[in-house]
Amino acid sequence: MKLIEEAIKLESDLIKINSVNPSFGGKGEKEKAEYVKKKLMEYVKKYNIKNYTLKEYNTTDKYGIERPNIVFKVDFGKEKTLHIISHLDTVPEGDISLWTTDPYEPVIKDGKIYGRGAEDNHKGIVSSILLLKMIFENKITPKYNLSLIFVSDEEDGSEYGLKYLLNNFENEIFKKDDLIIVPDFGTPTGEFIEIGEKGILWIKFTIKGKQCHGSTPESGLNSNIILFNFANELYNNLYETFSEKNPIFLPKYSTFEPTMLKNNVTNPNTIPGSVEVVFDCRILPNYKIEDVLNFINKFIEKFDFKKYIKHYDNLTTPKINYEILKLENSNYTDENSEIIKELKNAIKKVLNREAKLCGMGGGTVAAFLRYKGYKVGVWGIGEETAHQPNEYIKIEDLVKMAKVFYEILKQ
Repeated sequence: MKLIEEAIKLESDLIKINSVNPSFGGKGEKEKAEYVKKKLMEYVKKYNIKNYTLKEYNTTDKYGIERPNIVFKVDFGKEKTLHIISHLDTVPEGDISLWTTDPYEPVIKDGKIYGRGAEDNHKGIVSSILLLKMIFENKITPKYNLSLIFVSDEEDGSEYGLKYLLNNFENEIFKKDDLIIVPDFGTPTGEFIEIGEKGILWIKFTIKGKQCHGSTPESGLNSNIILFNFANELYNNLYETFSEKNPIFLPKYSTFEPTMLKNNVTNPNTIPGSVEVVFDCRILPNYKIEDVLNFINKFIEKFDFKKYIKHYDNLTTPKINYEILKLENSNYTDENSEIIKELKNAIKKVLNREAKLCGMGGGTVAAFLRYKGYKVGVWGIGEETAHQPNEYIKIEDLVKMAKVFYEILKQ
């Protein structure tokens, strides 16, 4: 009951602190980081923890906003360290009319706690802090040192978060044989461990035609018509060409989805001369991203717009260019690595379930660590409500996560 009460207190306090990423118009993570530091120091005092360090690695972003990163380590005199990495930022609440409660006022109902960030990523923050409580109340000597890391900017690429730490302080914080868990993924029953992520390619196509009056299409070149057909053909061709499946991933195929459309025309009687479409591609490790880009280049060269458009200025030829907004290669953790074995054993003992390994299309900070050669398990328990209205987490799942971490640390 003490763990449940503490979980409710921590989750409630965190939900009340708006930490929307500045890239989405938010004020950032500073207040939430201050709360986490305060709570950690309360534990230091309460349990008379001597063998700890608490370091801040703060930086300032392009908006002039301070972005905090906290590394809290407890040295138990062991060779290896278990790092648990959670993120402090959240996405915005979205359409407020879709929420049945205030996103920043915690509401407890039917064993669940509702609020923005409740799952993503308060479950990591809360379970980490509960773990600390369990270690010192049970007075165990863990088999690994413990490092609790709380980073900024996960929701927008981690430039001011984990990537900043790795680029500037990697050797100070990590060793290659350390064990790392990123609790930023989870299924309701908790048996899945994510060991790989698809490559990510965000690509924006700009299509330039010729603007003209809607009543005289022969005087211009309707970039909408070109975009509609170009995007549809590219969509189908990408799925057909890169169609291999890998059963470890959810979903087991690569995805190529148009997401954003932009048209600068604001009145109904103007034919647009320039439009944009963004594709979000999540690519299995079966393929190289450069192969996808090579395919796209050839597709653009061969694309014949004339068969789709009825009337246009014959002197005008469309231009199709693209900009890569994001490119991250796929990444994997060896399923026989120590952290994966430890997670499997702990899941079996605590949850009484056989662990299953999986990959996913979403990105986590684990990718940046895997690129550097670290072995990382991405794991948690959750109802998969992240980024949704009425986001929630089951309170008992926060405790279960802490118990899994505790099982790994037990001698």
